[in-house]
Formats: sequence, C-alpha cells, structure tokens
Amino acid sequence: MAHYLRKYRERKYLMRIMLSINLLIVASMLASLLSAYLYSRKISLDSQREANEKVLSQINYNISYMNETVKNFAISLYYDNDMAHLLFSRELDRFEDTTRINKLNKTIAYNSFIHSIVFYNSKRDTYFTSGDDSISDPRSNLMDITKSYLAGTKPIYKMQLMPIAYAPFTERPQNTQEIFSLYMYDSIEAYNKTDSALIINIKPEWLFQKLELMNARSDNPSNRIFILDQNKEIYSPVAPADEGLAELKDAIYKKIGASNQAVSQFTYKLDGQKQIVNYMANASTNWVIVDIEPFTGVMAQIEQLKKVFITVAAISFCLALLASLFVSNKLYNPVNVLLKQTERVTGMNLLERPQGKDEFSYVTDIYDSLVEKLASEQTRQAGNENIICSYHLRKLVTDSTAITADELQSYRERGYLKTDLAWPFVLGVVKVDDYKKLKGTRGLDLKLLQFAVSNIVQEVVSEVLPVDAVDLREEHFVLLFDIGQPDEETYDRIATSMRKAQTIVNDLYHITFTVALSDLVRSHGELTYSYEQTLDYLQYRMNIGANAVITPQTVQVRQDNHDAQIPPELERKLIEGIKSGRQEQVHQELGRIREVIAGMSSDAVIQSVVHVGIIIKQTIREINQNKVSPLTLDLRSIDGLVFEKETLDEIFEAFIQILDAIFVDHKSVVENKVQVIVDTIKDVIQSNYANTNLSLQEISDLLKMSPAYVGRIFKKYESVSVADYINEVRLQNAVMLLEKNNWQVNEISDKVGFSSQSYFFKLFKKRFGTTPKDYRIKKSMGM
Repeated sequence: MAHYLRKYRERKYLMRIMLSINLLIVASMLASLLSAYLYSRKISLDSQREANEKVLSQINYNISYMNETVKNFAISLYYDNDMAHLLFSRELDRFEDTTRINKLNKTIAYNSFIHSIVFYNSKRDTYFTSGDDSISDPRSNLMDITKSYLAGTKPIYKMQLMPIAYAPFTERPQNTQEIFSLYMYDSIEAYNKTDSALIINIKPEWLFQKLELMNARSDNPSNRIFILDQNKEIYSPVAPADEGLAELKDAIYKKIGASNQAVSQFTYKLDGQKQIVNYMANASTNWVIVDIEPFTGVMAQIEQLKKVFITVAAISFCLALLASLFVSNKLYNPVNVLLKQTERVTGMNLLERPQGKDEFSYVTDIYDSLVEKLASEQTRQAGNENIICSYHLRKLVTDSTAITADELQSYRERGYLKTDLAWPFVLGVVKVDDYKKLKGTRGLDLKLLQFAVSNIVQEVVSEVLPVDAVDLREEHFVLLFDIGQPDEETYDRIATSMRKAQTIVNDLYHITFTVALSDLVRSHGELTYSYEQTLDYLQYRMNIGANAVITPQTVQVRQDNHDAQIPPELERKLIEGIKSGRQEQVHQELGRIREVIAGMSSDAVIQSVVHVGIIIKQTIREINQNKVSPLTLDLRSIDGLVFEKETLDEIFEAFIQILDAIFVDHKSVVENKVQVIVDTIKDVIQSNYANTNLSLQEISDLLKMSPAYVGRIFKKYESVSVADYINEVRLQNAVMLLEKNNWQVNEISDKVGFSSQSYFFKLFKKRFGTTPKDYRIKKSMGM
C-alpha cells in the first residue's frame, strides 16, 4: 500500500494537471458569480438612486419655483412707487399710510401663499405690517424674531427663503409654527442697519405637504426626507431628532465641497446601521434636500441572491473535483507512455529519479544530455565546413582569374554555390547606410545585423531567381544573381526584389541599405573586375540618396555628363540671397545647385560640394567684415561635411541648417525691437487713458515716430488698432468704477477719458450689451 501511495505522490505532473483544472474551473466560476453579484448590486443601487433623484428633483423644482415667485413678487413690491413711501418716507402721513396698508391687504388676499408682509422704514424706525394676525399680535414672538434679524443678531440671506420657527403664543413656547421669510434691502451684500427692508413671510404648507407625501411613500419609519437650510439646520414637517445627524450633516457638506456636485449618493453609518444618503443642493436658496434610506432594505433581494450564488459555487466545486480526476487521468496517459520509454533507454526506474523534479523535468534532462552530445559533434563538423566554404567564395570574388572551370564546378557540387556561373550573371554590392554612425551605437552587433540583412535578401531574391551571398568581412557583402538568359526586364526583376527586401529590413530593424548592380558578367574570370567596377557604382549613392538600387543605366547617365561645374548664375544668386538675408531665395538656389550636382559623375560631385562650402564660408566672412557684431558660426564644420555625410540630401540639409542660423538671429533682433515698442505703447495708454486728448498722434509724438509706423506695428502684433485699444482700457476702468463707487455715470465717463457721454454710452452698450446704469443695477442685485 505504501508503495502505491509513494508512486502516486511522485506523479507531480498529474497532480499539477488536477490542480490546474480545479483552479481554472473554480476561478472562472467565482469570477462569474462575483461579477454577477456586483453587477446586480450596482443595478439595484443605480435604480434606487434614479428613483430618489426623481423625488428630490420634484421637491427641488418646487422650492426653486416658489423662491423665484416670491423674489419676483418682492422686487415688484419693492420698486412699486406707491409702496416705496412706506419704506423711504421721512414724514408721517397717517391717511396715505392707511390707504397703502389696505392696498397691501388686498394684495395678500389675492396671493394665498403669503403669510404676512413687513415694511421697515429705517428713516422713521417704523414697522408697517399686514397679513396674518401673528405678525402684529403682541402675544406672538414673530415680530420680535424679525426685529432680531434686522438688528444683526442672526444672519440674513438676501433674496433667499429662510425657514423660521416662531411661537404664536409666548406663554406656550413649545407650540411653534413654521414660515419662510425673504428679506430685500438696498445693500449689495450684508444688511446695513441704516437700510430700509421689505420682509415677505410665506406659508409652509406648499412644502410641508410635499415632504409629508414623500416621507409616507414607504412603510419603513427609517425612511425620511428633510431639508438643511442656509445655516445647516434640519427642517422637516415631522421634526426628526437632530441626535446622530450632526456628523451626517458634516459628511454631506464635505461631499458637496469635495466633488462640487449638486446631486449625489453615498453610504453612511447612522446609529450603527448602514444608510443610503441621497442629496440635492438647491442653488437659488442654498438649501440641501436629503433623503435617507436603510441600506438593508434596498439590498434585501441582492443578499438573497448572494446566498444562492454561494450554494451554486459549493455544488460546482464538488462537481469540478470529480471531473478533474477523470480528465486528468486521460490527459496523463501519454506521459505514462513516455516515462516507460525513458526507463528502457536509461535503465532507471521512475521511482529512482532525483527528488523534487516532475516527470517532464526528468525526461527533459535526459533529452538535453543526448542532444548536447549530438550537437557538439555536428557543430564541430559544420564549423570546419563553413570556414572552407567562406574562404573559397571570397577567393572567387577577389581573385577570380585564379579559379579554374573545374574548381568552379567542384564548388557547385560541394554546395558552396547555388548559382550557375557558366551563364552570364549579375554581381551586386550591398552596404548598410550610415554604417559609421551605427558602428558607434553601444550594444549593437554590426556583424550579426549584416548577417540578418544578408539572410533576408537571399530569402526574398530567391523567390525570383537563384542568388548567393559572399561575406567579405568589410562594410559590405556581395550578391551573385543567376539570371539565366538575360533580357530587357532582367534588371527590373532584380531591382523589384531588392526594394522588397529593403522594405522588410526597414520594418524589422529600422535601418536602410543601398545596393549597386554590375554590368552583365560574361564569365567567372571577369568577376573580380566587375566587383571593383560595382564598388565605383556604389559611390553614386551620394547622388541618388540612401536606400537606393543603383543600376548600370543609372550610372551611365551621370558618367556621360561631362559638365563638372556649377553654373555661375546659380552661384551669384546664392551669394546675393545670403547677403540680403532672403531665406526663401537661399533655400531655392541651394535646391537648384543640388539638382545640378546630382547629375554629375561621382568625382565631380565631391569637387562641387567642396566648392559650395567654400562659397558659403567666403560669403559669411564678407558679412562679418561689415558687421559690428560678427556672426558666431563654426565655419570649420563646413569642411568636414563631404566626409561625414553619405548623401547629397544630408550635405545640403546641413548647409541649410548653418545658413538658417543667420536668418534666425536677424529675425529675433527685429522682433525684440518691435516688441519693446509695442509694450511701450501699451504702458503709455495704461498711464494716460484718463487724458481725453490721448490719441495715436500724441503717442507717436512722445515716441518720436511717425503715426503710420506706430499704428501699423501695433495693429500687426496686437490685432487691434491703437484707438480701439485706448477705448478698451477706458471701458475696463469704467466697469471697475461702476462696481466699486457710487459716482454718477457722467462723472465716470469724464474720469476714464471720454469727452462725449453719448459716445461712452454707445461703446459701453456695444461692448457689454447693456447701458452703464443697468449694468450697475444688475451687479447690485447679484445678477
């Protein structure tokens, strides 16, 4: 029995299969159930939140509507000329005051939502009241509360409904009633005791009924809706106890301050029970409407679903365990067969293998040891063969006249060559672009990179025709193309396949290479001569550019061009452009010179490039002789361009960068000078805007410049005229005076420099969409 138990324990791979299957099934099942549970919970909370937000939105609308209605009523009453006498009259007129009070009583009778109205005349320190008897009844403390607000003992929130509790009968203070009061007065912010005030008291029934209806929508007494007023006090028709809600109120206001959201939902622990709190802030009154519901009531069905998920998970785990035992044994059968074959090879019993290793590790160790022995023997043989093959191919390219026809045939028989050199063939030389720059890159193995490029080229070209690659251990390698019977499309086929290889290499390694193709090679004895000639063709990479395929036809056109000089007219225009600072002309002439040089032979190219460098240096030296501050350019860098750069594109790009430095210096000096002038004009305007005579002419005289020049550069850099900028500065200062001072509009017009009040009114209305007087009124009312 112990033998079988040990044998089962040694089957570590079998145990791994069983454990993996079980873990996969259980993990997938748990992830699915957890996702379903969390999603169901989210759906439930989102549904509840949407329902609560609808309720709060309805209450919020009622509050905003009532506040706006009362505010409009207060404004109309406050600015009523007849009623204004009660607020601002310094003389007593009993008859007229009685008439106005009677008119006020009729107004209250027509508006059922009004509880009472109070006019406080600060000039006479007199109160005029109308409406509910509690406002004038000496047994009520409502009037005392109103006076305490006006006395400054309690904060007043202007033009906002404020909940106020009062006692209709002071002898029974526990029996209180609620009203909403709205205060209106002249001061923009805090109430000034010298100001008269209008107080409108509103009946609370319109809000009480809505809150009572919403609180009664659930049988759970824990569900409740209440309001936090401007002073963060609870207001509700059922008057919930404030115990335990102080921290909740703080949490609500912290949420509002942190998220800056007017409506939101969060969970909170109240009296040891988790609650769902929904709130909505009312911007018109600075109230916050709050709805609290027990978390357990909302999540009751989700908790029941959680129990079902746990039961399903337990049953599924048991079934997964049984299934994994069956599947694991089936999957393990091939492993058993492999172990038995290994035992026959090694003569070692499975139970005798080293401890701590599973079956595959044991088999892998044995396999690695056999492969290592076999590979070492094959490497020894293949290494010697590759050295001999490379030697013969390099000799074929560099000393082809010494190779006999029999030796060449033996190369093919021994597999050194895939190409048949008895036919006319084509030789190609491939060189990686920017080889010197890549050579200085740390961590880059250029030999390995060139080997990879050679393999890719052979693989791509071999799809079209046979090809051999010869590594000469230089910066390039040689290709031998077996073209068969040559025709007119021979070079096109080779060039197409080479461009395909260039694309693949660029995509894989982000480098490019250039290939030069030789003329037709008639016999293998001409191979060395063709190789040297093709190296000369490769020099035309400077003319054509990197990543090119250079054919004999491409080279022939340039070799037939015997013109090795740059036209004097182009040289003259280039020099004129440099001296005159015309950047566009210099770029254009350099482009034309580059096109001329690109059509020359390789020897003439180098000579012409050096000549262009000499022209640039001489021109810059002439410029420096006539300048107080010479250009600080390293002219020696021009001499090395022909040796550092590989193509004409790179050389002429360097020429452009050197010359652009001259134009940038000149342009920056001009821009700095103009910017100083513009800043000075703006400073003059800011300091003298109150001067009615300030104008473009006066500013120009101050700067000792022509008005046309000053106006043109200011318009160019600021996109507005000097006159428009003066008016804008004056209008901005006028706005500041309207908001912070009580001066008359005509006084402000004079102080900011407008000589015509009608012109001031016209510009102000065009700029701000309203007259100066209306602008001041709107700002004083917080609009």
